[in-house]
Amino acid sequence: MATYTFEHRHRQYLEDVIESQGFYVTNNYGREIPCGIVKIDEKSVIFEKAKKAAVFAVNKYNEKMEHSSKLGILKIINLNFEPAAGAIYYMTLSALEISSGNIFHYQAKIWEKINTSYKVDIFQLAPYVPRISEYQNFSIKVNNLQDWMDENYLYYKCCCRYKRLVSVVVIRDEEIGFINFNKKSAAMEFFESKNGKQMPNSYQIYSLEI
Repeated sequence: MATYTFEHRHRQYLEDVIESQGFYVTNNYGREIPCGIVKIDEKSVIFEKAKKAAVFAVNKYNEKMEHSSKLGILKIINLNFEPAAGAIYYMTLSALEISSGNIFHYQAKIWEKINTSYKVDIFQLAPYVPRISEYQNFSIKVNNLQDWMDENYLYYKCCCRYKRLVSVVVIRDEEIGFINFNKKSAAMEFFESKNGKQMPNSYQIYSLEI
């Protein structure tokens, strides 16, 4: 990660939180701010507690849906945490749509109240998941991703402002990602504007393939 002044980090943190609703924050910047949102490691006690909140959120979702749309939670793939009156979890989930067998990513914002229960404020498909009506005919491959460069990073920091964006996929064990567009000119615009340039919040250079 690149090193920046506190003022820059604070400004970047606020931009991240506003744009992503808390689902993406630059690593550790929130630790410098009282009650800031921070990214949580899988080995943390907080991560284990968040699993119960995730089950609650999926069960609440399933109560509202027809049988054909019900989900089975697979895992939490990203977790951000905000200390509040209790705790607020901003999590990205991998969930199985039981009827179709398809796996999708969902975002959930869950408030764990002190000595009471949970409240689900947001439960939605992640914005980088393709909708049924959208076609992703033109892909840009992103090489050499670091382990913290997940779908949220690629979407919120690298490409969400580009038109005709359809979806983002990261293949973690291969350290690559794909940014998918529904129009060739949009894919070329992204490629030409980014390839060889510095990636956000990193010293790494974009290594892109068409």
